[in-house]
Amino acid sequence: MNIIFVADIFGRTEEFKALCQQITSNIEQVLNLKNSVNVECHLIGPYQKQPKLFNSEQDAYQYFTKTVTLQGYVKHLKTELSKISGINFLVGFSVGGSAVWQLCAENTAKQNVLATCFYSSQIRHMMQLTPNIETRLILPISEEHFSVAEMCSVLQKKPNITIEQSRKLHGFMNALSPNYDSNAYQHYIKRLTDLLSIKYNQFITEQSSTSTAAK
Repeated sequence: MNIIFVADIFGRTEEFKALCQQITSNIEQVLNLKNSVNVECHLIGPYQKQPKLFNSEQDAYQYFTKTVTLQGYVKHLKTELSKISGINFLVGFSVGGSAVWQLCAENTAKQNVLATCFYSSQIRHMMQLTPNIETRLILPISEEHFSVAEMCSVLQKKPNITIEQSRKLHGFMNALSPNYDSNAYQHYIKRLTDLLSIKYNQFITEQSSTSTAAK
């Protein structure tokens, strides 16, 4: 079981690593209560070489748009995923989630089971796309540059998509963001732990049933 975390514009910071490791550890504890499960944690960021800590979110945004861009991130993510074998659960944050969204609309690889995208605002420019796998969007209460409600009204009509709208602002899972919220952080760590554990067990049960029926 691979959990692939895709970072926002800040990249693979120590704070991001801590978040991913906590979620992975929690899932291991839950799943290993019933069976021995090897959970691999993969961290993917937009930069070939992680920059030093940015002074602000605006600095991080300018660096990302100058050196990477969303399309560059999608290409990089696709390359990294091709190196990973097994069952994949994708978790993307902000532009990382937007890259996951575009990739899931293009990629029909069976190993990608579930995608979860946190406050991925660039999806508003790609609402013509429909992911080929089950995708959960966790949106903020509002965005500065567009209506979250209007975006929801379009996306909720598509298949494979579940939408949750939090009461927090964009960036609430990133300890370096001015909108970081410790309560929401802990809440969604638990939500992800529960969600991914349940989906893994469902996937294994379905695979077992299919294998039995084929004999």
